[in-house]
Amino acid sequence: MSENPTLVSSTEIFKGKVFTVRRDRLRTGEKTYDLDIVEHAQSYAVMARPSPGEVLLVKQYRHAASADLWEFPAGSADEDEDPKTGALRELREETGYSAGRIEQIYAGYLTPGFCTEFMRFFVADDLQAGATQFDEDEDIQTRCISIDEAFAMLRRGEITDAKTALGLLLLTAHSCGSARGELPG
Repeated sequence: MSENPTLVSSTEIFKGKVFTVRRDRLRTGEKTYDLDIVEHAQSYAVMARPSPGEVLLVKQYRHAASADLWEFPAGSADEDEDPKTGALRELREETGYSAGRIEQIYAGYLTPGFCTEFMRFFVADDLQAGATQFDEDEDIQTRCISIDEAFAMLRRGEITDAKTALGLLLLTAHSCGSARGELPG
């Protein structure tokens, strides 16, 4: 593998409510090129289990997809926020539920080819119902379904959100993992 490129310069070209876009000029050997990068805060997805074998999904309109999507509760981190605190906040805001137990089971970049967003996936158990606290742009429906039904929705194309598909796979692997909660294999 060749050496990594060297950063020559970086310029902010757009700053929005949710993300910033910067243009990085990179050099590899004699070659110089520009790459646009979306800077996005870290984020959380919460696989909440009201009871064994069940999960909470939320349905909300996503303008970029021009559709109502079924998803796991998720959202961006507040500045300097502890990840578990942020995941619990997102769960409470979008579903009204609080969790007595929450565990991070995976973390990774969503689209590292052009975006800095790093998502942490949590499993939440021992749920207690409460009032939702939607953001001003959210209109959310909550549904409790079996994990089997969630996979059936995935197969039927009713779940098209990739983080939710990954979350279902992670949750299943976590549930089948060793006593230490590790992914199998």
